[in-house]
Amino acid sequence: MTLSFPTQDDLAGALNPNALYLVILPTEQCNFRCEYCYQDFSIGRMPPNVIGGIKRLLERRTDDLSYLQLSWFGGEPLLASDIMLDISNYALGLCRDKGVTYIKGDITTNGYLLTPELMQKLTEAEQKHFHISLDGIGAVHDKTRHLISGQGTFDTIWRNLIALKETLFDFSILLRLHYSGEELSRTEELCRSVNASFGGDERFRVMLKSIEDYGGSGTGKFKPISREEGRIISEKLITELMPDILSFNLNEDKAPQICYAAHPNNLVIRADGRIGKCAVAFQNPRNDIGQIDENGYLHIDNSMLQPWMAGFKDFDEQLLVCPYTGVRKLDEGAPACKCGAH
Repeated sequence: MTLSFPTQDDLAGALNPNALYLVILPTEQCNFRCEYCYQDFSIGRMPPNVIGGIKRLLERRTDDLSYLQLSWFGGEPLLASDIMLDISNYALGLCRDKGVTYIKGDITTNGYLLTPELMQKLTEAEQKHFHISLDGIGAVHDKTRHLISGQGTFDTIWRNLIALKETLFDFSILLRLHYSGEELSRTEELCRSVNASFGGDERFRVMLKSIEDYGGSGTGKFKPISREEGRIISEKLITELMPDILSFNLNEDKAPQICYAAHPNNLVIRADGRIGKCAVAFQNPRNDIGQIDENGYLHIDNSMLQPWMAGFKDFDEQLLVCPYTGVRKLDEGAPACKCGAH
């Protein structure tokens, strides 16, 4: 059977027994209170027994790995940068000792704490890839992405980005520029500013994303725009950006990819040690598939795990691109998918 989706490379990555992808939440607290956030911040910092469990897991798994990826999520993971650096440096040492040829780290962060001093420590630990969101320029961003106190955040994030541009550190930053149908002129202004400040520096790339209703306490605060409206707006915004700063090729259709949550070799480890598959479905109990213990052993309920990998049964594209769509069907009224793949 010849498959156009998934591609052979995508399939090989998803099913590679010598690869391990861990999404780790060192804390589920956050210094921001974004208006559309779906998280409830009920869990704090990762305790020592869970940190130790992750290290023990890595000790055993690195014996037969060729690829390790640590992805950091939260909350705001940089609030627990000490935990991130502890685990990352431990993993890096193991990989060097055991001949793991490739280790990658990526971090989803609001950028507020990402100073050059912290960036140096992270890149030295091979944690080099960052996702940072901006909701517009100045007060437009501050309206939706503000501190717990209500204070704005744009100026601090922008100052950090400019300072990082002046360094020689080896990193990549993907700037997610969010837009809605409102105050579009300020989003265009942001695109021009990003273009002028970071265009030509290959460490910075841009993707455009409409603001969605992500559920949780933010439900109803935003009216999502249609796919067609989003296409028209994004095409307009793209004209303000240099082609080489975009994270995609304008002349190519983006091929679908297997979601990390469908990968058998991918796990989400929450701050309290619970194991999940999807980093945007924390409200759904079906995303709690097990627990990691202090010795690094994974206690997985296979009946909870299997629905997340159902797409491999007959290569169902929808379930491979977003397995949560199938998991949701098991429970009427479960929270909608928030990954943006649909």
